[in-house]
Amino acid sequence: MFYLIIAIMLVLFYIFAAPRNIKGTMNLVASVFLLVGLVIALILGTLRVVQSPPEIWLCLSMVVVGLWAMWDIYRMPRSIPTKKR
Repeated sequence: MFYLIIAIMLVLFYIFAAPRNIKGTMNLVASVFLLVGLVIALILGTLRVVQSPPEIWLCLSMVVVGLWAMWDIYRMPRSIPTKKR
């Protein structure tokens, strides 16, 4: 709750009382906080995916192998039929 009150006070200061030169600095600090928050969310999401059951990894690997096999079959050279005499 304390941090919420501090955040509201900072937002109100930014909107109503901050001079232009401080607004640029606050924009930079806010963008850094946003970037760090996104990186932390990405790391936590990755950890959550890694902790998923092994059956999911098996299914995903089988799908990848199946797609690779279909791509390989599609890329095979086509044989030219020869005429018999």
